Amino acid sequence: MTTSHMIAWGSRRAVELDRSEVSQELSLLLHLLQDDSQQEIISQDNLHDLDWDRFMKLVSHHRVFPLVYLKLKEWDPARIPARVIQTLRHQYHTNTMRMLHLGGEMSRICETLAQGGIRTLVLKGPALALQLYGDVSHRTSKDLDLLVDAEDVEKAEEILLELGYELQDERVLGNWKKTSHHLSYEHPKHGVQIEIHWRLNPHFSKAYAFDALWTRKQEIRLSNQTLYGLGDEDLLCYLTDHGARHGWFRLRWLLDIVKLLPRLDAGRVKLHFEQYGGHEAAGQAWILSSSLLQARIPAELTAYMMYPKCQRLAGMSLHYILRIVQLNPVPEKSVALHYNAYLFLLMSGRQRAAYILNKCIPNSRDAVQLPLPRTLHFLYIPLRPFLWLWRRRKRAV
Repeated sequence: MTTSHMIAWGSRRAVELDRSEVSQELSLLLHLLQDDSQQEIISQDNLHDLDWDRFMKLVSHHRVFPLVYLKLKEWDPARIPARVIQTLRHQYHTNTMRMLHLGGEMSRICETLAQGGIRTLVLKGPALALQLYGDVSHRTSKDLDLLVDAEDVEKAEEILLELGYELQDERVLGNWKKTSHHLSYEHPKHGVQIEIHWRLNPHFSKAYAFDALWTRKQEIRLSNQTLYGLGDEDLLCYLTDHGARHGWFRLRWLLDIVKLLPRLDAGRVKLHFEQYGGHEAAGQAWILSSSLLQARIPAELTAYMMYPKCQRLAGMSLHYILRIVQLNPVPEKSVALHYNAYLFLLMSGRQRAAYILNKCIPNSRDAVQLPLPRTLHFLYIPLRPFLWLWRRRKRAV
């Protein structure tokens, strides 16, 4: 297994990655996640000193056990410990049943929302697995993510509550639509979690206003039902923005980008970037997917990979990919400072200003932390910096 492909092109190196930085277990995982056409034969000698427990931790952390199982089950059984294949087989079949269950619940919810006159775009879950992998069993998903018009959020919530879902977020103050971009719900009986989004990301952009996204939507056939998802260019920007904000600490997100690549029209992507932006997160994603997974990036799009900011972001995110770290919902203490610096670099100047301003706006967490009578809610404005610092200190401890 070689990692020479992780050193980038020509004299302008996109990612500097010393071969010694990649563990044998991670190297095998990256190899297995490459397209079949890209793979080379792995000799038995390469597996001699492999720590299979460490390998399985990586597979689980990166949420890629469906594809790893499908690859390893074709290998000679003598080359792999029986417990590894047995565990992967169990995870694969369990995930398949879960994705089928999520798909059925997603269909039920979308149909009910449509009957209530609410337009819905499916962002992830089984629909994304169908879009990118062609099979719901080939991808994992923790929950369902749906995007609705901001004006329909309350109506969508009423329908979810009627279906038995319960709100998981604290919502005390009335400015929750401004200070957040989604709400979380969970069904107490079957445990399905749903996020209702009214923005694609925390940073509002007219490019991603719901009406504009709806005009560019595409159909997704799930059983006998037609659902709607983001158009390819919007999906690219959504997935790369999401992966970038989370430091790409799960390889599953990079795999999504690799699977999306053949669907992209380079001309339309470039036009989309010119109109709406998003090229920096995409350039970072393409650097990482080509370096780590040997993805073939269309020649017309490789210029975005040469942006210095994209290269620096890719190098910083390797810090998380090469380790088993959690950045969401709260980054581990060992990488918190690095991650904060990474996020600040990722943001544009306008986004940084909006981020700082948002930190000054009270939210429902402040009201839960320090309950005040409604008549005194105005005090949350001067108290906000102190309450925020208080939470940060408690989190650090």
